[in-house]
Amino acid sequence: MDVHYTWIGPPPTDRSRDIDEPKRLAARVGTGVKIYFWCLDAQVATYERDFAAHANVTVRGMQAFLARAGGRAYRWYYWYQESDDWAVAAMTDILNWGLALATPPSYRAFVKDAWSLFLMYTWGGYVLDAGVGPHGGGAFALPEPKAFMSPSLTEDDALSMRRFKLSRLTGWQAQGDVTLNNNLADAVCEAMNYGAADEGDTETCPQIEVWMLASPRYSKGAWAALRQYCVAWKEMQQNNTLVSASAPQVFRYLIAGSVYNGLSHGQNGAAPRGSLWFCQNGQNGTVEVPTLKLRKTYHGSSAH
Repeated sequence: MDVHYTWIGPPPTDRSRDIDEPKRLAARVGTGVKIYFWCLDAQVATYERDFAAHANVTVRGMQAFLARAGGRAYRWYYWYQESDDWAVAAMTDILNWGLALATPPSYRAFVKDAWSLFLMYTWGGYVLDAGVGPHGGGAFALPEPKAFMSPSLTEDDALSMRRFKLSRLTGWQAQGDVTLNNNLADAVCEAMNYGAADEGDTETCPQIEVWMLASPRYSKGAWAALRQYCVAWKEMQQNNTLVSASAPQVFRYLIAGSVYNGLSHGQNGAAPRGSLWFCQNGQNGTVEVPTLKLRKTYHGSSAH
């Protein structure tokens, strides 16, 4: 099974922000777990030195991986279908945009959101923010994910979501349901130059978080989440609204809605409780996932 961490940009001065938790996890997991640390190609050599003492950590360059992902050898090895080329093309566009000089460095956090969904669909396993690592003593093991999953800060329903179809789009962008926070659905659609969001069914769900995800490779849930994110991003690109005063809020609600869309895909309009890890508050502003013995420490974005 695979666990993925990602850092987009040069290593920070405070190394607790990027490598401390991955190193702690590498020391705790068994031999059946491989850890992949994803970074920009320019930082691969640096991170390989950082993780040299951890044989179960492999450092991979994001640009190099995307350049190879559309090739025949990759498709053959991973049973990858040509019908999924849109995922590689969309992720390549999103990464190139995030690294462009005209894009604020802080927006790389939104690139990392897309990258996390991309990994969940095309690779599978766990995606963890750089601030997530093992917590507590005793035996430690990460179970193989059987469905697309995310953490939740509440067990009770706390969010109102709207499910609808993008009836005024055509092609691959129009396929499938979309779910967005009911209060912000119009704002996201406005950024897409779509006009007001279509009417749809309103659903309630717990407070979903996105700093950890899990999925089997090529799961329908991960597909639905990635598809929604890429559709909205592409429409925002065409509308020239990827960078604006309101864009950060749009992206934050877009990733939450996309993850919920994946969790609830094919579930008759509700995210199964078994697809959520319920969290509890820890010490010093941390959040713990007791069932997995993992803890999230907030350092700010792991993309710079």
